[in-house]
Amino acid sequence: MPEKQLWEKTQDELTEDERILVENNDNLYLSVYNNTVDRMFEITQEMKKFMADYPYRSQDEIRDPKEIKVMAHFFNPASEQDWIVTEYYDTQNGEHYFYGCARLFNDIGWEWGVLPSLEELKSINLGPAFGYLRLERDLSVNVGDSLYETMMGIDADGLYDLGLMEKPYEKDISLIDMEKMKLQAFRDMVDEETYYKCVHYMLQEKGTLEDFFDYDRYYYDREDSFDENFIDEYYETHEFPGIDQVFEEIVNEPSENKGIENVSPFGRIMEKDFGKEL
Repeated sequence: MPEKQLWEKTQDELTEDERILVENNDNLYLSVYNNTVDRMFEITQEMKKFMADYPYRSQDEIRDPKEIKVMAHFFNPASEQDWIVTEYYDTQNGEHYFYGCARLFNDIGWEWGVLPSLEELKSINLGPAFGYLRLERDLSVNVGDSLYETMMGIDADGLYDLGLMEKPYEKDISLIDMEKMKLQAFRDMVDEETYYKCVHYMLQEKGTLEDFFDYDRYYYDREDSFDENFIDEYYETHEFPGIDQVFEEIVNEPSENKGIENVSPFGRIMEKDFGKEL
């Protein structure tokens, strides 16, 4: 096989022998990776049709996220940064600009606005600290998918930020939001099993999820430190039933023991109730 032919391939085009060769050659691997990402940013015929059908602000009057159509979702593989295209904005100096929603910082959440050009997103390289990763297109999102489907796969709470879904509770909003933010910050610090072990510990030893909301006293202080050794030592002498069973316990827990109505210990509305207001 000519060497040039291999250098111009994408990851999906490699045979098993070629894959082994590429994985053992850093320069080849980087070339194939860049070819793969470049292919993600190509404007397909489907995208061109979407751009013609959904010009700037053409979906403004649609309030149902299940009816808002999406062209693509681009994301930063090294952090929670996302761009969802819902409309075509303009072509300027050969660059394609779109309108949609984006999440750039966790503490701000999702916002509507004109997005960076497709070419600018394609050019971003995260550098050697992140293995020269680049922004990518979410291949699980197809042209014409709904914003609801897309957002549910990324961050269901983003629909609140965008004003497309109302929260099903009216009182104690500031308290609930505060607890949700604290719990999400806590969950971001640890792996999933450790998180559910903490939930299980609180349910078994402290009795209610209301106690779990007050987790600052037990696990998390203002210096963002977390004592994983405590949980490890606890489960050396106690049985952990597993993530699925703990989740089942949470869902089936009597409502009077949940502390704050409708709020789950993973900082959002129980998924089995999510979307009933649509």
